[in-house]
Amino acid sequence: MTTATRLALAPLTLSLAVTFSGAVVANDHHAGPNFSGTLTGGVLNVQDRDADLWAFKAEAGLGGVYTVNDGLRIRYDLVADFANAINSVDEQTWTPGGHRQDDGEIYMRTARVLLMTDYGTIGLQPRVPSGFWGHIYRNVDVFEYNRFHGQTGQNAIFGQAEQGSDVFSYGSPRFGGFQFIGAVLTTNAQNDQDFDVVTGRLVYDQGPLNFGVGHTQVRRPGIDDLHRTSFGIGYDFGMIQLGGVYEHNDDRENNESPADFDAWGVNVSASLSDAWSVSLGYAENDKNLELDNDALVGTIRRHFNHNVYAFLEAGRYDRTDNNVAAGLSVSF
Repeated sequence: MTTATRLALAPLTLSLAVTFSGAVVANDHHAGPNFSGTLTGGVLNVQDRDADLWAFKAEAGLGGVYTVNDGLRIRYDLVADFANAINSVDEQTWTPGGHRQDDGEIYMRTARVLLMTDYGTIGLQPRVPSGFWGHIYRNVDVFEYNRFHGQTGQNAIFGQAEQGSDVFSYGSPRFGGFQFIGAVLTTNAQNDQDFDVVTGRLVYDQGPLNFGVGHTQVRRPGIDDLHRTSFGIGYDFGMIQLGGVYEHNDDRENNESPADFDAWGVNVSASLSDAWSVSLGYAENDKNLELDNDALVGTIRRHFNHNVYAFLEAGRYDRTDNNVAAGLSVSF
């Protein structure tokens, strides 16, 4: 079965799983389905490229939770991303999902079922945002367009991807703010290897402090033994939030390859008032073959309420194209 076929079947698989779950627990409590979405749109001006109206984020979906009994809940989520279908993506730009070959198509961002028990959570996730990225890199991932992850095209600073597919995961119960999460991913169904990515992380999130450390082993075309270790930390002082992340990529077959590098980033955000906030971040990597890069990004937001804000953002890169972005974000 090809990757395209598997992705096309992913929503159907989720639908059948939820339907089956619903048949089993039809007489029990169901919170949902709850509908939600975000549209962040405006203007993107990339160096040496015409300014363009741009969908920085365009998501809509539904989710809910079945409570079977005191020891088992079943959560489901199905979210579509429309940015690829809206934007005109080229080598100087990127769109959430990072799959340029799907330019013009609706991208299924989330399709998952979670079995939540007293002993932890099992995730069956054909498509899902990366929990590894979300837990460890979140304190520097605070910008609208300049997000640094491995799927941001020419301006990618880190190797870690923001989106995952074919994910089987386990998350332990929380103990004093600590949680362990492990996962395996099958990103290539045609290479005679069931698990292409094996990853685990320990995270802490309690009060103003959060941090996480994780390790990932990746096998992908051209790289059979890539190891990635990441550490992220953040602290909320109230008005000021500080964050940082460090990533080490070790290509154990070829330490001269572009996949063997270190990267790091720091960020400071400030809530100036209920209406205004600002963020300033810096990140860099030391890739081989003169592919190293660094970035300085700043954004200012005008908040109208919790669901609506306007923003102005600028990113300056050492080797790749600078950009300016402005727009409005509405969530529901």
